[in-house]
Amino acid sequence: MSSARPCGRVMAAGIVLAAMLSWRNARAAEDAPAPLIRYSNDALTVRLTGMPNSEILEELARQSGAEIRGQVREPREVTADFESVPLPEALARLLGEQNFALVYGKGGRLKAVRLLGADQVAAGAPTTTTLPAAPGPPFPGSLPELIDRHPPVPVAGPLADALGAQSATLRQLLDLSLHHSDPAVRAEAVRTGMATLETEPELRSAVLSEVNNADSAFLSTLLRASASEQAEDVATQVLRDSRVPGIRVKVLSVLQRLRAGG
Repeated sequence: MSSARPCGRVMAAGIVLAAMLSWRNARAAEDAPAPLIRYSNDALTVRLTGMPNSEILEELARQSGAEIRGQVREPREVTADFESVPLPEALARLLGEQNFALVYGKGGRLKAVRLLGADQVAAGAPTTTTLPAAPGPPFPGSLPELIDRHPPVPVAGPLADALGAQSATLRQLLDLSLHHSDPAVRAEAVRTGMATLETEPELRSAVLSEVNNADSAFLSTLLRASASEQAEDVATQVLRDSRVPGIRVKVLSVLQRLRAGG
C-alpha cells in the first residue's frame, strides 16, 4: 500500500484520530426550502417529501460518482427524514423491498449501486452486499478495505442507544466520534474503536504504517476540518484511550498543534 495516497491517510487519521474528511453537499434553497440529499462518509442524510426514488438515486450518483446499474422495480415517491444513516441501511429504507448490491472500488470509494430483480438474489440472502472491485493487496492490506470488510463490533450503553443497535461498523464509529452531539457518545465511539484497533494486529499494523508517513500538520488540519470545534476533544479522547506508543506520540503532537491554533 502506498503511504502517499491521500485516501489511505484519511482512513488512517480516521482510525487513529477518529478524523475523516467530511464534506457538505446540500442543495441551495431558492424560493422555498429544497429537498436535502447528502452523501458523506458512506452515509446518507435526506430530508425530502414526495420525491421519486429514481431521482434520489440520480442525486446519490451525482454526489458519489457511482454508477446506478439496473432499474427501479417499483417507482414511487418517497418521504423521509434521517441523518447520517449508513448507506446500506439508508437505501433499504428508500428502496423498500427491492434488492440491491453496493460495489466499492479502491480506497473504499463507492463505485456502483446494482439494482437487482427478485430472481437475482437467493431467498434468505441479505439485501445488501459489499463487493470488492479487485483482490486486495498482501498483508497488511489496504487500510480502507480493512475498515470496510471488518465485521461489526459489539456496542452497549450510549452507543447502542444512539445507533438503535447492539453492534456498529468501524465507519459508524468514526462518524459518531466526529459528529455526534453527545460527548458521551463521541467518547464511547473513540474508546470502542481504539480497543478494536489495539487487539487486532493486522489493523494496527496498517494504521501505524499510514500514521508514520503522515505529518502532524496534515493530521491536525484534517481533524480540524472534520470535527470542527470538537477536534481537541476527539484528539484528547484518543490520547486517553490509546496504549500504542506510536499512536500516542503522534496524537500528542497533533493535540499540541490544535491547542496552538494549528
